[in-house]
Amino acid sequence: MKCILAGSSGFVGHELLEQCLKNPSVTSIVALSRRELPPHDKLQVVIVEDFSSYPDTAKEAVKDADACIWTIGLTPTKVPDEETARRVSIGYTTTAAKLFNENCRKPFRFVYCSGAGAEQDQTKPLWFMQDYRRIRGQVESEILKFANENAGFESYIVKPGLIFSRGVPLPSFVSNIATSIKVDNLAAKMLDLALKGGEKKVWENSEVNSGL
Repeated sequence: MKCILAGSSGFVGHELLEQCLKNPSVTSIVALSRRELPPHDKLQVVIVEDFSSYPDTAKEAVKDADACIWTIGLTPTKVPDEETARRVSIGYTTTAAKLFNENCRKPFRFVYCSGAGAEQDQTKPLWFMQDYRRIRGQVESEILKFANENAGFESYIVKPGLIFSRGVPLPSFVSNIATSIKVDNLAAKMLDLALKGGEKKVWENSEVNSGL
């Protein structure tokens, strides 16, 4: 499988890159990145300065790819303003989906890393971080709609809670106040969806953990 990774220099993306490099079913990796990554025989890095407009080198690199795992997004503590949040979360993601639909193999699997609090219902009252959660939920709705409207394009959404490093014991209080997952387990599930697809389109944190 030829897999596209977006966000491979981030916390989750780095783990995904490591797992893709070690997995024999992944024959080649195209990393869309703003910076260079350590070289590897299976890896092609395409520098993208602006994820709202792709250079011809990116369009050529993703040709014949079978899947993309998308981890680009803003965390709640790093959202400077709503306009930026919408551009990064919605604009970048939908632009990429169109690029892949036009240039990649069919069927094509798009695996999107969302968050446990994302809310697709834009009218539902929310008690905290309502703008951020609605924006993330709108992304989910957009990519699911895009898949429904484009034959051969499959969308999968994974909604992790708090993400912890591999090998680090979870604090005892975490299970009582929030959902959580280890980064290697999250990455393994997203890679599995990219390789095989899944029986459902949206995966909650508890479903990912229980399926490991």
